[in-house]
Amino acid sequence: MKKIIKSLSLVAIIALIGLTFNSCKKDIPTTVKITVRDANNALVVGAGVTLYVDESSGSLTYTDQTVDVNKTNKYTTTDYKGEATFDVSDIYKKGSAGVAILDLRAVYGSSEGVGVIKIEPETENTETLYIQ
Repeated sequence: MKKIIKSLSLVAIIALIGLTFNSCKKDIPTTVKITVRDANNALVVGAGVTLYVDESSGSLTYTDQTVDVNKTNKYTTTDYKGEATFDVSDIYKKGSAGVAILDLRAVYGSSEGVGVIKIEPETENTETLYIQ
């Protein structure tokens, strides 16, 4: 009888430990993926893409108290698929209704395109930016 109780206790403890570690909510990254296309709808490889806050544009309308402007100014170039990817998980604060509305700018040679993107938390936010 003691052997059965010990065995059941051991199984219960292992199950409890397994449930404890398994039930932790994993953070899902908040990312932005910008696809850059030219006037002919062709993908643009090597375009410089900037994700930023233009304080004069009003893009901080509902997030100015929660977004650190210095964390949002990011730059990268498009890859072989014409995509620029940014991880903006560091500006998302748990419990907030949204992350931010940010400005976009893509430059390739003398061509330029601008836009705006609303970033939703814990998802991959996508936008296509056309340069001319």
